[in-house]
Amino acid sequence: MVQLTGFIAILLIAGLPVLVQQNLPLVAAGIAAGAICAIAVLLPSLGLAVAGAIGALLVFSVALLMAPPAGALVAAILLGIALLALLDITHYRQRFRGAMVEPAVARAHITDLALSVAASVGAIVLLAGIVEVLSIGLDASIRPIVATSGGILVMVALLLAVTRLGGRRS
Repeated sequence: MVQLTGFIAILLIAGLPVLVQQNLPLVAAGIAAGAICAIAVLLPSLGLAVAGAIGALLVFSVALLMAPPAGALVAAILLGIALLALLDITHYRQRFRGAMVEPAVARAHITDLALSVAASVGAIVLLAGIVEVLSIGLDASIRPIVATSGGILVMVALLLAVTRLGGRRS
């Protein structure tokens, strides 16, 4: 169940840039980022997951830059959820590699992840409202750069939080 959730996240990571802008190089780049994320889940390697997540954010930023000025808020929210799930599941698999995990424990972990996703969606909607107000004076060519920088900072913060949380439970 946990691995299935990871692969659904990988499909979203690889496919969302194509939904924003249909372009062959973006398809190839999205597939490459998805492949890195898939390898990260299979191995499991948190470092590869972070590299794949950063690559996916960069591909999505390029898709936003190339796309017509239409709202891609839903795609951005889905990408954020997919990246959160990817990092969480990779950490889960890395931590419990080789251990026999009861189905109830896996279900509890997926429930915790779902609650994190719900809280994240609430925060994203709030931040989207703030960004809409702030972006009125921001040049359109700079917005994806600002978004990618913020996304990378969020990924670094999540990685630090996950590793600290994992260190406390050990």
